[in-house]
Amino acid sequence: MKFNHAAPCRPRLNAVRAGALLTLALLLIPAFGAVRVKRASAGAAFKPTTVFLVRHAEKDTTPPDDPPLNELGRKRSQVLALTLKEAGVKAIYTSQFLRTRQTAAPVATLLGLTPASIPVRMDVRDPRRVSDQSIREIVDKIHAHAGEAALVVGHSNTVPEVIRMLGGNIVPVIDERQFDDLFVVTVYEKGKAKVARLKYGLND
Repeated sequence: MKFNHAAPCRPRLNAVRAGALLTLALLLIPAFGAVRVKRASAGAAFKPTTVFLVRHAEKDTTPPDDPPLNELGRKRSQVLALTLKEAGVKAIYTSQFLRTRQTAAPVATLLGLTPASIPVRMDVRDPRRVSDQSIREIVDKIHAHAGEAALVVGHSNTVPEVIRMLGGNIVPVIDERQFDDLFVVTVYEKGKAKVARLKYGLND
């Protein structure tokens, strides 16, 4: 979860463009989900769930163990709130780290929600990767909101793994210098999901 700071830029808010793209993605979700639900057996229709996943916004360099967002990150978190204000989010999940909680805070305030922090633990057999149990805890929380929408604010090494465990048709790689990805994941069957990769936030 380390990264090199990008060159300084003069940011401007770009929630309008991100909101337009998000609206398009959301319009496609019901139609896609409806096709899948019709294929389900009678009485066992699966309720499509929409999951928005982002990496935390830009962080400061200190303290090294749990840094807060820097100025750019705080601005990006405000844009995320504007982008998702009409998306129907009913639950928000973060890790235990301050940067994810601060990224989610403006969305939570705007929607009147209380984010739940799910601790990220590393695999005891491989300290470089997140444990499957940690990812499973997040996925179980998402499945508890079947038919609704949830936001997950994670890290460059947790967001792809959540998408993988949800059954995403693509599993992204997030560069350590990237903070503008917004993944819209439609879970249309148990273990199967469609992934749309959008951009949001700050432009040069």
